[in-house]
Amino acid sequence: MHEITKSKMASLGRRGFLLGGGAAAISAGLAACTLDTGAGTPSKTVAAATGGGGSGSGLTNFQPLSAKARSKKLTIALVMQQLSAQSDQHSVDAFKKYVKDENLPWDLRIQDAKGDPGTLSSMMTDSATAGVDGMVVGYGTLTSAQAALQAVAKSGVPLLTIDSGYFAPAVCDITSNNYNIGGGMADYLINRLQSKGKPAANICVIYANFHHGTLRRGRVLDAALKDNQWINVLDTKVIEYTGFYETSLNTVQDWISRHGDKLDAIWCPWDEPAEAAAEALSRAGKDVNDVFVIGADGTAGAVEKMKAKNYPQVYTAAQAFELWSPLAALVMGQIAAEGKPAREVVPVTQIATPSPELVVGANLPKAGILPWKATDFNYLMRDSAMKAAGMS
Repeated sequence: MHEITKSKMASLGRRGFLLGGGAAAISAGLAACTLDTGAGTPSKTVAAATGGGGSGSGLTNFQPLSAKARSKKLTIALVMQQLSAQSDQHSVDAFKKYVKDENLPWDLRIQDAKGDPGTLSSMMTDSATAGVDGMVVGYGTLTSAQAALQAVAKSGVPLLTIDSGYFAPAVCDITSNNYNIGGGMADYLINRLQSKGKPAANICVIYANFHHGTLRRGRVLDAALKDNQWINVLDTKVIEYTGFYETSLNTVQDWISRHGDKLDAIWCPWDEPAEAAAEALSRAGKDVNDVFVIGADGTAGAVEKMKAKNYPQVYTAAQAFELWSPLAALVMGQIAAEGKPAREVVPVTQIATPSPELVVGANLPKAGILPWKATDFNYLMRDSAMKAAGMS
């Protein structure tokens, strides 16, 4: 690990580190630091710290399937909210890869609700009625799927959800802690604005309330802004999933026209609207030196764009999309193939995997390394400070 010397720390300070993205202080080698989780390798025991209620200690030790369970034929319904979304694509691809790599004789019935909550609900009901052996719902809007959830409960089909919020009778929801993600987004936004040394700052905000995670991130931002009255919110926009990219692009173009050089930053609920905001800024001849953008999710595409010189998006939090669905497959195998009680396999209602904060110039991973395997920005700061202070 590259050392930040005491003299450099003193001369750089918060302003230099934030505005410089940490490039002067942390070498590019840090971007290669990874967190080995054993993802996709069920031959290893994976221990996950979990939360969200339920019984048990909150520590779940995931075990590989037995030879007998691995040979059992299962029909598994994968019901996805919007397969055209990067998150859904990553999860489906990872689920399929896990089943193929492990030579599991599973029949995967992949269904795409194309963003329609009503269609998702119908697909869940149909799958339950068809008598599948297990069901995984990805990124679903389940607040409007109560009838479908009741049908699943009546059928007895084991249900797992991915980043959909917890709704009974699901065994658990596999996701990130979106309160933490929202806190990191808000904290970096505020710190970077403070580093500019201005007595007041102006931002615009894109909200997305249709998904439990983005809703929570927005609520955390609102709470943080109440404590920072020197930050003025010039404009807001609440987007829906349908047409979100074009809506975000057009909205930011309008903001640029109306607010011009007054605008300091744009907060976006996830990376794809952030990419739209960055595109609008680039079309207007603006870059990170004019307006910076905050996003979240850490998709590989967004992270690669962030590596471009003066690209507006400077921050994201990387979610473990590629880990969630193999973990869902492993849990489903334990329940549907091994026949273990659900609460013995997962004693809690939410498995929340860490989402490392990624900052331009500090810890963007090299090409080929999954973003969520990067070392969190804050841990790099801590480790460098400890080493400089002789505490490592």
